[in-house]
Amino acid sequence: MKCVVCGKVKGKRFCPAKNGQICPTCCGEKRVLEIACPENCQYLSSGLSYQLLKKRVSALQHEDDPVQRRKYYDVHANYPEIMTGLEEAIIRFGQGLRSLRDRQVLDSVALLLKTYKTEQSGLIYEHTSSDPIANSLGRDLKTFLEGHRKLDQDQRFLKTGEIVNCLEVLLADIEFHTAETDQESYLRFIARSRPDLAKSASANLIV
Repeated sequence: MKCVVCGKVKGKRFCPAKNGQICPTCCGEKRVLEIACPENCQYLSSGLSYQLLKKRVSALQHEDDPVQRRKYYDVHANYPEIMTGLEEAIIRFGQGLRSLRDRQVLDSVALLLKTYKTEQSGLIYEHTSSDPIANSLGRDLKTFLEGHRKLDQDQRFLKTGEIVNCLEVLLADIEFHTAETDQESYLRFIARSRPDLAKSASANLIV
């Protein structure tokens, strides 16, 4: 039986969203973004784990500086809820905003990082962009981070230096996708990692 999506090659796995057999290529490339995958799909969860691991390993291999390599590893290992929260904020911001691009996310994170580095040096100054979209996203990300600078037993308290480290790694994640021509768009990649959040954002792409 031909793939229910492309109709060109043999379908090798059952797609509950399409109620038919789908080929591995269409399943891998179109999941969540163009196919309304149910969250309990076995191929969705296994694919996400593999893709996230593959990206982390690849990013580490492309980092020549051993200090930065260690920081990248430590932040993802020790601050997973912060990194996930930042990515969730980006996904939520992009819902219904089809004009959002990787470059705007990159600029927003870079300026926010610069703001916290300035604070780290003892000065309070908010670095902004000429792009209102980048500024708006930056405010959302800052709101999330500032929420972790309040003493609360239910969440981690972040020091300025920890925020700087997390933003540096987030920036490296984005740069990894924008610098390598063979890499998937950063926004498309993180959409795959949170199908529950991305589903409404990609509703107009569902086929």
